[in-house]
Amino acid sequence: MERIKWALGLGAFVVVMWLGRDWLNIQILLAHYSEFKDMIRDEYVLSLLIFFVSYFASVSLSLPIASILTLMGAALFGWIMLPIIVTAGTSGALVIFWLASTVANKFFFERAIDTLEKVHVVFHQSPIRWLLTMRLIPFFPFWLVNIIPALLQMRQRDYVFATAIGIIPGTAIYVSVGRSLDTMLAQGASPQWSITESPEVWVPLILLGGSFAVSAMISNRHRKEFQEC
Repeated sequence: MERIKWALGLGAFVVVMWLGRDWLNIQILLAHYSEFKDMIRDEYVLSLLIFFVSYFASVSLSLPIASILTLMGAALFGWIMLPIIVTAGTSGALVIFWLASTVANKFFFERAIDTLEKVHVVFHQSPIRWLLTMRLIPFFPFWLVNIIPALLQMRQRDYVFATAIGIIPGTAIYVSVGRSLDTMLAQGASPQWSITESPEVWVPLILLGGSFAVSAMISNRHRKEFQEC
């Protein structure tokens, strides 16, 4: 009965998060930016806690909203989001690692068996290096990168270390973009294009575009290698 209650509760939470995904977008932030700022100013610690839990849940449930949450959090809170997002993201990834290592091992194994056959040799050469590379360059979906180390029996402490270190650069770029969004919004309800001449706006955007380009090139190269296997 306890397992049934836990499963039903988790299922209900997933449904709520999924149905509410449409509310998590930049347009909502633009429309209610000043209101959010006032709420955070009045309840700063509580707001941080709510954001942490929301981000942790989105990662542990593999919901595709982490990027939007990062941008919104950075715009509203500032650079304090970097350690919070890294901690919440690593914790959420660790939940999936635990599930893939224990009660959901068979479930995840059946869905990742093709990928496991292609990566197990290079993975075992250096698990930490492999995971760091996958965190820095998202060749595979984030949820898949979370479970492959568990299925291939990587040590938990190495998994936590590589995950935390690996997501810092990408998170820092997204937070920079979020701060540039805050800079634009501070100019008024409708951002003016002239503000993009400011370095704190265009530099993060260039970094983000560059990271996407490098990731795409390396991913395409690895994809060809896997297809030849």
